[in-house]
Amino acid sequence: MTTEFTTATFDAERRITLAQPAIGNTLSLDAMRALTAEIRAAGRDESIKIIRVAADGDSFCRGRAASAPPPQPPSAAQFRRMVADPILGVYRAMHESEVPLLAEVQGHAEGFGCALVAACDLAIAADTASFSLTELKKNLPPTLVLSVLRNRVSPKASAHMVYLTEAIDAQTALDWGFVAEIAPLASLRSRADAMVASICTRERIAIAALKTYFREITLPGFSAASEAAGASLAVAMTSMRRD
Repeated sequence: MTTEFTTATFDAERRITLAQPAIGNTLSLDAMRALTAEIRAAGRDESIKIIRVAADGDSFCRGRAASAPPPQPPSAAQFRRMVADPILGVYRAMHESEVPLLAEVQGHAEGFGCALVAACDLAIAADTASFSLTELKKNLPPTLVLSVLRNRVSPKASAHMVYLTEAIDAQTALDWGFVAEIAPLASLRSRADAMVASICTRERIAIAALKTYFREITLPGFSAASEAAGASLAVAMTSMRRD
């Protein structure tokens, strides 16, 4: 059981709250495995109509938590299993959920956190929020993130973010498709509450049908894209020269 996020149910809403504000709500690989399981369970629960992802503190999520390197350099297959698969597992659970996910972004979303927002079906950000993909600063090609962005953000916008590693503000995130709405920070929670309340007035079967349509028609080929992302990252990270 992880302490890196909390979960609660409010009528037909399952709320996941990232709960380590002191370290920017970064998530360990173990927490990502737990997050995958939570999303899968909530997405199959007949009483749940929407999953909300929120966070405590000033940051939404600043990515994956740093971990100690293994004693021996991993093979590509080991890297894929140990590092790539837990991250891809979260994205797949979100993609395959029977109900939509809503991201409520009150602060900075970086790396995995930025992808988490993009992977949600709905996203609202505070006017003070920002977004960045900084993996290339560490010579880590963010192919896993790109597997999520491929049908949600234009290729030019994705390339701009991954190559330059610069943060974008909430308005740019709206223009580029990371979020669909911006609200003042003080009213972010109340607006997200209203969005959840509206969706929860609908029949679950209608909500699930829409989710299926978006998954199969609007966002096709996700499985193949995530497989290619995991393989290319594993090869790159295990082939790089180590001084």
